[in-house]
Amino acid sequence: MIKLRTIIGTLLIQTWVYTNLLTLYIFWRMYHYQEIWLILSFFSLWFLQLNVGKSQLVVKVVQWFDIMSWFDDHQIIEDEKVQKTNSIFCYHPHGIYSYCLLFNLYRKGTLFENIICLGSRAALTAPLSGLIIRLYGIEGVHPQNFNKHLKNGQNVVFVPGGFEEATMTSQKENRLFLKQRKGFIKYALRYGATVYPLFTFGENSLFQTFDKFMNFRLWLNKIKMPGTIFWSRFLSIPEPHNSVVTVCGQGLKCPKIENPTIEDIEKYHQEYIKLVQQLYEKYSPKYAPKIALKIF
Repeated sequence: MIKLRTIIGTLLIQTWVYTNLLTLYIFWRMYHYQEIWLILSFFSLWFLQLNVGKSQLVVKVVQWFDIMSWFDDHQIIEDEKVQKTNSIFCYHPHGIYSYCLLFNLYRKGTLFENIICLGSRAALTAPLSGLIIRLYGIEGVHPQNFNKHLKNGQNVVFVPGGFEEATMTSQKENRLFLKQRKGFIKYALRYGATVYPLFTFGENSLFQTFDKFMNFRLWLNKIKMPGTIFWSRFLSIPEPHNSVVTVCGQGLKCPKIENPTIEDIEKYHQEYIKLVQQLYEKYSPKYAPKIALKIF
């Protein structure tokens, strides 16, 4: 039986989901009516939240709700003992909103306990919804943060697939948007970091998704607009009682190369893709039988 506090927390999380819709409505209203008070209020909030950082109170409240207990099986498996410093964890697949990454963050006794999560700059910039995830400790996935945290020997996690991978989400197969995402390898080489693939089996099955007009929806991603259409029996609440098992695969130990060449980046990027495929081949028979992996 799902705990009452988990049910309440899962319902409260929808506040963040619907603030995204509210933001879109405000954009439309500003464009259509050009109300000065609304424009000033909107951009004042946007400016003020740019300097907002992680709130330990918000983190503790989210942890107390134990959101991951919404699912029957939410274990975290490490294929090898992970490094506590100087590592990049790449989360796959994105799913609709990386639900299992967000609510595994800061989970005590796991690799997520002291990790820094780098997320979409567009999501962080959005007034209201961006404020919520800033308070939760999410930082922008941009070069300054990669350089700062890896230079300090810290562990970071991010989702390489971004908007495109979210748009591709399907219950029929696990789709990764990875072949064109190579920037993280450059930072791994620059700082001699270890890159770990993180794969959550079941992230793609939390919602039903619309699978048509893929090219158009991917075009929307190019102008930083989401292209996902999703639903469940409970609207934007994921299906309960699912199995969502997160596996951390074998790490790719990168040599320290201050100025890696394109050839260096390509070589280690291909090695990383092989590690993702090996992880999937090892664990999918148990956690995603008959569900294919496709890498785009």
